[in-house]
Amino acid sequence: MKKKLKYDILTGKIFPSPSKNRVYDYSHSPQNKLGKLYDPSIDQLWVEREGVTPKWPNNKPYAVCITHDVDVISLQSNKENIRRIKHILKTWKQQKSKQNSILVFESLENIMNGIFSKQDPYHRFEDWLNVEQEVGARSTFFFAPEYVLKPHYTDCWYKYDDILKFEGEKISVAELMREINRRGWEIGLHPSWNSYNSVDELKHQKDQVEKVIENEIVSIRQHFLHFDNKITPAVQSAAGFKYDATLGFNDNIGFRRGTSYVYPLIDLVSNDRLPIWEIPLIIQDGAMFHPKKGMRLDKETALEYIQLLKEKVRNVGGILTLLWHPHLIVDEISWNTFQEGLKMLQKDDPWFASVREIGDWWSNNVKIDLVSFIENLEK
Repeated sequence: MKKKLKYDILTGKIFPSPSKNRVYDYSHSPQNKLGKLYDPSIDQLWVEREGVTPKWPNNKPYAVCITHDVDVISLQSNKENIRRIKHILKTWKQQKSKQNSILVFESLENIMNGIFSKQDPYHRFEDWLNVEQEVGARSTFFFAPEYVLKPHYTDCWYKYDDILKFEGEKISVAELMREINRRGWEIGLHPSWNSYNSVDELKHQKDQVEKVIENEIVSIRQHFLHFDNKITPAVQSAAGFKYDATLGFNDNIGFRRGTSYVYPLIDLVSNDRLPIWEIPLIIQDGAMFHPKKGMRLDKETALEYIQLLKEKVRNVGGILTLLWHPHLIVDEISWNTFQEGLKMLQKDDPWFASVREIGDWWSNNVKIDLVSFIENLEK
């Protein structure tokens, strides 16, 4: 692989921008075309040339970063489903009428099912905390904003005063966010679709989450991984974020930019290095288990892929970043894979850490700069 191609992959220069509500996925990745989708090829080159791997706390062999995108709070809430229908009507022209109609009927069905249900199947946030606590992990929960300046049909529709059950008690979403934060898990922002190119939108949404938890947030993951390499890094930086965890795949798993290491994002317009670090997304539940797209795996095959990728990460001492959506706990295959996957990873005794913990440690303690490394390669 030539030096220029390596640099273009790492900085995102070679990836197409999103267009027409489409996020270009793994089929457009040079890593896939080179047959290296499941190889952290730039990390491997670093280790080969420099002979060192990142040093983690207590000499752990590698890091595992667990993350959750909180897209939905309740399945059967009358209030939330009615709000969802209103949102669909408001953004009707943004997608096909057939799809809108399906979503409206789905919401009505959820309301009817709720009449006969004592417990909303999505209200199991404590299960995520308990499973992670068992392996000594603290993850990052990315929460959506309540209000957006420019709505999109894919945006989340829950509000912070919506009620859910948590550990047998009725609490608000805001109280859930504060409790998760109080227990040592990280809260980050999962911004709306149209935030990817707007500093004002991101600041507006960041402020909403910070007011709820009453402290600064520094981590972000774009909704649906809607990220424009030429625009979004500078927008995120200007909005005050330090760490992004967007750059992975919706329809596959692997190393989008050839690395599992943390690296600084580049403003491709000015070629300036930005004060925001990327923690690459490696494995997403939706990519593995969605029934109509992506890999469509069973549990056994998914665990084999996790085993494969964690060995690749372990060999370079990198970071295995996982994304599991809390509402998909109702998918038995996905939920069981998560539990068994964590136990498998625990056997390696990695450093389990949040996005913020990974970013803070790397920026303060690890002297690996992949951008400079690629720039200084002889060939």
